[in-house]
Amino acid sequence: MHQAVNNVYVMELLATGFNAWRQLHFESVNTSGEPADIMSFQPVLKKKLIGRPSSLLSCTFVRTDSGIRHAGFVKDVPEGIRDKLLASTAAIAGNGIIAEYDGRDTIYQYSSRHVVQAQEKEAFSEMGHIVQLVAYETGFVALSHDGRVWTWGDERYSACLGRQVTHSSPAERPGLVEELQDLPTGRISKISAAGYVILALTEGHDLYAWGGHPGRPALLENLSSDPMPVVVEESDIIDCGVGESHIIVLTSDGHVYVIGGNANGQLGLPVEEAKSWTKVSLNLGVGHAISGVEAGQRTSFILTKNQIPR
Repeated sequence: MHQAVNNVYVMELLATGFNAWRQLHFESVNTSGEPADIMSFQPVLKKKLIGRPSSLLSCTFVRTDSGIRHAGFVKDVPEGIRDKLLASTAAIAGNGIIAEYDGRDTIYQYSSRHVVQAQEKEAFSEMGHIVQLVAYETGFVALSHDGRVWTWGDERYSACLGRQVTHSSPAERPGLVEELQDLPTGRISKISAAGYVILALTEGHDLYAWGGHPGRPALLENLSSDPMPVVVEESDIIDCGVGESHIIVLTSDGHVYVIGGNANGQLGLPVEEAKSWTKVSLNLGVGHAISGVEAGQRTSFILTKNQIPR
């Protein structure tokens, strides 16, 4: 009779990119002087359980088996929404506006620059149960439990809305992105947004993107106000993240690809910029598997799971 082998797992968070506030240092670092950006993916946290990080410009939050860990300058983030940031039920746009889902049927929107009374918050409802809420520079994107995607924000950057702005569906109120309905590979299962680019991933592992800024180079070729399929080496995409000027994806065969700017090392590559999808070489060792990717505004993250026999 063979004795069953019990395996334990250890998760590790790898990070690269902008680190001016030590927002990628979760452990004590014995260093003097100004912190330097991290230019390639480095392990920054190891725990039995690590959740998906929530990374803002100056800080990063992550949930672990021992509680929420944070790095960087967190004082500007209201304590009341830190849990919701990690649960993707609150988001902070680049223009300082906060959107927060109440867990029932309403998203409240308000300014982060001063204390807001309840009556000063703008309320949006009739979108169903919201499972994810994300922000870009001038607006928000929400995903409901039935796979519908809603957008709202500044009309001057209407390409980020992915829909027509009309009198009955103004830019500043949530409107349905109808082109993401009835897709060939199923409903939208994840959304990601930053800068002026929005991503949406289907249950069948197809990635769509839209957005753009009229005064900036397009992050992806043919990027426009209409959601378009994104092709990465003819592979299925199982996870994605977008930053201020870069994108990171995880393919079904376990490879990580990046594209975009690299001024702060956010691609984890020794290049100034990646104008096409570029594979990230990782030496993870035997037993390691990549379980997810994420992006902050100028940072990138990779989550790994390491199986340890005992």
